[in-house]
Amino acid sequence: MKRMTLSDLTCSDTRLLPGHLGERKVAGGGVYVFGPGETAHPEARHVHDTEEVFIFIQGRGVLPVDGKEYPVNTGEVVIIEPGEDHHLRASHDDPLVTVWYLMEK
Repeated sequence: MKRMTLSDLTCSDTRLLPGHLGERKVAGGGVYVFGPGETAHPEARHVHDTEEVFIFIQGRGVLPVDGKEYPVNTGEVVIIEPGEDHHLRASHDDPLVTVWYLMEK
C-alpha cells in the first residue's frame, strides 16, 4: 500500500501519478458514496491483480489492508498493490465518498 495526500500528487501531460503507475491506462472505476458504517466487499478476501487507487473526497473511514487497519480521511490518496487484501469501511458519523479506479495490467 502506498499512501499520500492530494498535495503529493504528480502528473504528466496525460497521466496522474506516473511515478507510481507508469503510463498504463485506467481500466475501470467510479465514484462511491458509503453510508455511515458501510463496508465494501463482504467476502473474506478481496484482491486484484493490478493496482487500485482510492482518492477520498469526503468523510473518513478505515481501510483494512492485509489485516492491518489504516484510518483514511478526506484529501488522502491510497494505492493498493496487486494481491493486497483490502476492504473499506466508512465511519459511523459521516458518509465516506471515494473516487476509485483500477489500472490496466
